[in-house]
Amino acid sequence: MAAKARERLAVGVVLAVAAALWVWALGSRSLQPYYAAAVHSMSGDVSAFFFAGFDPAGVVTVDKPPLAFWTQTLGVTVFGFHPWAIALVQAAEGVAAVFVLHRVVRRWAGPATALLAAALFALTPIAAAVNRDNLPDTLLVLLLVLAAYCVTRAIENARWLVWAGVFVGLGFLTKMLAAWIVLPGLALAYFVAAPGSRGRRLAWIGVAAAVTLAVSLSWPLVVSLWPGAKPFVGSTTDGSVWQLAFGYNGLTRLVGGETGVGGSYGTSVGTALGGDAGPLRLFDAEVGGQIAWLLPLALASLVVAACRARGATAGTKAGWALWGGWLVVGAVVFSFAGGIFHAYYTAELAPAIAALAAAGLVTAWGWYRAGGRARFVLPAAVAGTALLAYVLLDRTPEWAPWLRYAVVALALVAVVAALLRASGVLVVTGLAAIAAGPAAFVVDTAVRPVSVLETADPGAGPPSTAALRSVVGVATGEGAEAGYVRFIDNAYQLSPGQREVLTYAQGQAPSTPVVLAVEGGTYGADPFLLNSDARVAPLGGYLGFDPAPSAADLARWVSAGRVRFVLLPQVFVDIGRARTAPAVGDAGELTRRIGWEAKHCRPVPPARIGADAATAGVLFDCGVRR
Repeated sequence: MAAKARERLAVGVVLAVAAALWVWALGSRSLQPYYAAAVHSMSGDVSAFFFAGFDPAGVVTVDKPPLAFWTQTLGVTVFGFHPWAIALVQAAEGVAAVFVLHRVVRRWAGPATALLAAALFALTPIAAAVNRDNLPDTLLVLLLVLAAYCVTRAIENARWLVWAGVFVGLGFLTKMLAAWIVLPGLALAYFVAAPGSRGRRLAWIGVAAAVTLAVSLSWPLVVSLWPGAKPFVGSTTDGSVWQLAFGYNGLTRLVGGETGVGGSYGTSVGTALGGDAGPLRLFDAEVGGQIAWLLPLALASLVVAACRARGATAGTKAGWALWGGWLVVGAVVFSFAGGIFHAYYTAELAPAIAALAAAGLVTAWGWYRAGGRARFVLPAAVAGTALLAYVLLDRTPEWAPWLRYAVVALALVAVVAALLRASGVLVVTGLAAIAAGPAAFVVDTAVRPVSVLETADPGAGPPSTAALRSVVGVATGEGAEAGYVRFIDNAYQLSPGQREVLTYAQGQAPSTPVVLAVEGGTYGADPFLLNSDARVAPLGGYLGFDPAPSAADLARWVSAGRVRFVLLPQVFVDIGRARTAPAVGDAGELTRRIGWEAKHCRPVPPARIGADAATAGVLFDCGVRR
């Protein structure tokens, strides 16, 4: 078989394995209900589609820009609204990212490095977890890898740099400032490798930056200048898309504080879910098993390459600069971010880690074959990576307890094989020692059922919901924690009581623009938005804290006949009874709305609604005053 045919076959195998891992149990998995409900709304309403509306009634948007949800909505348009239709889009984007990474690395370091990079990327635990969820990060990674591809082409033809700017701008329309993290690496790669004078290179970088800015700000500008009615921009205090972009999804993520709704709450969540900010965050108990397996190897490869940069070709320098800048800037940002932080953010680092680790291993293999003292670099890299894998696996000793010992045994065999010059054994056992830990996490993620609670903070490997549950306990009061967790996990089900409430509201007020308003944020409204096409309004956006509407706005809605019925889910009645301290974060609007409802609206007797209505909560009829 010709070399190119073997390469195509090998790449096909990597892509097929990745696809199998990410589509496994496609029809039975849980997705983040907040974003799935938004896609359901977007698939049936043009305004919701454009603005990334959370609900078909046009009350509030989700807390991210729309591009990732536009692609998911296209899948729903083709196949109908099913969670598996959304998951299929995510898997396709993930496989595409693996393929594009292969093409980028191949142009830089050749087919062997490209194949290994693609395989390591596919076996990155957090990448697998994200690709099996419905978060925007899947599309973000694909767009940024496409931008990297364009930069490698721009070294030969500068006009490709414009397309790199387009893709990073589209990344901003996917997850806002997170997309700009790669810009230093992309710019550095072009600057160190492109031909022409320094001024010419800087000029092209300026053009690409202008394109990036124009594409990034295109949708926010349209939203901010929109002359007609539009949904309130979720997770903001004033409905400003700029606060969403540079506050809630910007400064609040980086330094914490009060920018956007629930700023202080977000800071406490970030610490609970990602550990304390600092240089070792990417190796801590919450994050390490998701991304750290090959991180030291990637960084060591980068350091060695920098020390040997003199005399390297322009293309070689470009690759190291691109992936090195991507990784270093991203690692610093995520390590020291003092605000909202989730381990799954580090999926953005996965392409760079895979590329650098693969390049380092292939380079070390070349030194090994050449002989001399440098031949010991490869077995040392295998041993060091296996030692880190042992540490990461030892944190969950009850999960696959044999695996950490198997990794060490494989590494020992590889080291002995290197000393005995048994190249074939070294390659097989060395790669197995490096890949066994993360591969086991990926496989476990594919076969293990995931609760709805975990979809808000996806991770691979042994389930770790302790941090999430601690956050829930702080936010709700320990007395209501268990009930709230059950409430979240039932987001994809419309209970008999909830169905009775919806039917009653539709029968009593069929012509109101909002047939039913629901308190409690996403998990209060999700069952209605996911299981019906009724114009149900989620009050307060994601956490229920948004002034969407404020108590005064709600009074005006009722007066104008926009809404008559408001449901306060039972779990929030329980939280009110259990709480002994004020809510964490800015829950003022939620409290004021509930206070207004209790004062000005009349509770509907459950017996009038249905046999199970009491389990759904308290239904307020605001068309009948107390």
